[in-house]
Amino acid sequence: MKFNDTTLVALIAVSGLLAFTPVIRAQDANTQVHPAPAAEPTNSAPTYEAVKGWITAYKAAHPGRDGKDWDINKKKPAEVAADSAAQQLLSLCGKDQRPVIPLIAWEYGGKDHQWINPEASALVYCVYTPCQTNSEHWKYDKATDHVTADVYVKFPDQNPCKNETGAAQVMSCLGNHSNVEILVDTASIRDGKDAGLDLSEASTDLYLLLPDGKRVLMYQGK
Repeated sequence: MKFNDTTLVALIAVSGLLAFTPVIRAQDANTQVHPAPAAEPTNSAPTYEAVKGWITAYKAAHPGRDGKDWDINKKKPAEVAADSAAQQLLSLCGKDQRPVIPLIAWEYGGKDHQWINPEASALVYCVYTPCQTNSEHWKYDKATDHVTADVYVKFPDQNPCKNETGAAQVMSCLGNHSNVEILVDTASIRDGKDAGLDLSEASTDLYLLLPDGKRVLMYQGK
């Protein structure tokens, strides 16, 4: 027996099966049916322990160049595209941001070295990066050749300096004061070339976004 749409819906309703079963018929080959996006699971964000495991595994799997292969922020786009684990770590922070992960971060220039004493620092810092148009969290003043960028701690509850006040929530747990240069360099990553800028000589101020939403000066460039 053949049914039209009206008959089919009626039969479903009569039989008590219509919890809500919409009948969708494709009437036009050019019509696209877009399902409503699924609700975001409350546990979708990776946990601190999960991310720590990702980082440890990545470091163990990339020992090349005396450890410089750990540094996901120095990888070229083609390298990232071929490295799903690097993509996973880079996705820890949002749009126009980069994660600085002390366990695998490096400082370049003079004598290259990895983040000093990373165990004393937070697991991940998120740094806002160059964009073509100034945003709420990243700005460039061409007249003064000066960058202003925001930074925040990815897992504030596990931050070893969470009980400190203001900027000390980062600055007191750097492991070594020179490590701040890695955050500064990330705020002008690749000298802004990806955003069509030249930040090679720019000075930088970093502001810390605190868990309560406040914004405090963390580092002032010269």
